[in-house]
Amino acid sequence: MVCNRGFFGICLFGLFFLEFDIGYQGGYSRYMTTEEKKKLQVALKRIQGQVGGIEKMISEDKKCEAVVTQVVASMSSLKSVAKALLADAVDSCNKEDYAKLLKRFL
Repeated sequence: MVCNRGFFGICLFGLFFLEFDIGYQGGYSRYMTTEEKKKLQVALKRIQGQVGGIEKMISEDKKCEAVVTQVVASMSSLKSVAKALLADAVDSCNKEDYAKLLKRFL
């Protein structure tokens, strides 16, 4: 397999290294409805499944292209979750803090 475990570890570290530490004091779901929270939870469960599938693909020595395709799909899903959280944050951050969040994560 062309992709080694070190690359995989870096990719996974990047996937889960989303943090909101720039003045965001309101929590992740201050204005989010129960239905919106539920949708995010479902999306995160799906992402957990994707990552588990990636781990299995690596242990089975699947082709690098297939593994990376799944990594990119997982990253895209996580980015969608981040966008939803940032959309929620717009109501609980001042404009300057929100601009910093957008620059940092998008």
